[in-house]
Amino acid sequence: MPSHTFLNLPKDKQELILEASLNEFSKYPFSEVSINKIIKKAKISRGSFYTYFADKYDLLQYILGMFKDKVVSFLESLNKDLNGDINEISLRIHKYVFDVYQNERNKGFLLNVISYFHTHLDEEIKRENNQIPLFQNFEIFYSLFNHKQFKFKDERMIKNTVDLIVTVFKNIMIITALNKLNYEDSRRLFEDYLEIIRFGYMEEIKC
Repeated sequence: MPSHTFLNLPKDKQELILEASLNEFSKYPFSEVSINKIIKKAKISRGSFYTYFADKYDLLQYILGMFKDKVVSFLESLNKDLNGDINEISLRIHKYVFDVYQNERNKGFLLNVISYFHTHLDEEIKRENNQIPLFQNFEIFYSLFNHKQFKFKDERMIKNTVDLIVTVFKNIMIITALNKLNYEDSRRLFEDYLEIIRFGYMEEIKC
């Protein structure tokens, strides 16, 4: 995460650094991202960069956190008119993230990030960070969903079901990015999985 020095910079200077960084991360795989190019475009010294961030991985984590904050803000606005409907909230967040992804720069950025985390999973596990940061810790889903929709009342089972929905959502977005699915195909795939979660996969056993 960035230092207090970075966070205390004027907003326009922060934005210049982040714009230069996002452009670099969107154009090149993580291993090829150049700090020299970032500092040149941001008009800062190399020493200043390392005063703000530990390294380019630290910078990447911060940018991903910014994306996640926007997603969380969107989620917080959803429940006002959806009454906690699990299916509708899930599909709305899918549409929102898909639309964010459609921006060409965001698309390049997310593809490069996903590719990096998939090919460096062992390193991420050692960091105790075996998920793409953008998709980590969406506890907000648990509070958004109306728990009366669940057929069971055990809070542990409700939480496990919400975790399952979130995991499916993460995987659908990764599949969408890697396979370049259009919105209709991505949504249809997500709906299929939501239906399995909703109705289960086994036929009811008749005694």
